[in-house]
Amino acid sequence: EQRFEETFGLDRKGFPPPQRRFAQAALSELLGGLGYFHGRSLVRSPLQESPVPGPEAALFTAVPSRSFFPRGFLWDEGFHQLLLGRWDPALSREVIAHWLDLMNAEGWIPREQILGEEARAK
Repeated sequence: EQRFEETFGLDRKGFPPPQRRFAQAALSELLGGLGYFHGRSLVRSPLQESPVPGPEAALFTAVPSRSFFPRGFLWDEGFHQLLLGRWDPALSREVIAHWLDLMNAEGWIPREQILGEEARAK
């Protein structure tokens, strides 16, 4: 609670206790949604009839739900990092570095990463 107040200052900004507890729960959910995924995504190509496995990749990311959406979403990650970057800048840089590592030779980062069989099963 002390670190949370030092980081976000909700008490000194006048937020009442129920709103501060809600904010702490939101941060807790975000941290609990961090996951490490490894495997191959299926990639569509104009040169192939069916999707083909992409290169092996690893991704450390915050996900909306580890049980229902065990994959990273680039758009969502930007919003996750607004909060995580304030809470733990080094951890945030690690997540962003993983996304940048997924950039292909043309500079494109796929918007969704479904790495491995377990993630594809969802």
